[in-house]
Amino acid sequence: MFTTRPIVAKLDEEINAQLEQLDQNRSDPAKYDAIVERIAKLQKMKSEEKLPLPNLDTALIVGANLFGIIWLTAVERETPITSKAIGFIMRTR
Repeated sequence: MFTTRPIVAKLDEEINAQLEQLDQNRSDPAKYDAIVERIAKLQKMKSEEKLPLPNLDTALIVGANLFGIIWLTAVERETPITSKAIGFIMRTR
């Protein structure tokens, strides 16, 4: 259900690789600082990722449910429904 986008997954892999190099280069201050700067840039790139748009299927389901609710309430105003009309609405999973 919650899948990681390819860009975020690649950024995570690169951050992990840089963290491993960070442990190996503790004795060299120049390399250590360069790796820390790279990690900071990668984290900044990861935080600037925008939220993905919802799936077309999800939007259609939501739209159909809203239409059904509006239609049922309009019909119920005219003639009361004696059955359980709410059971027709699709449930979320």
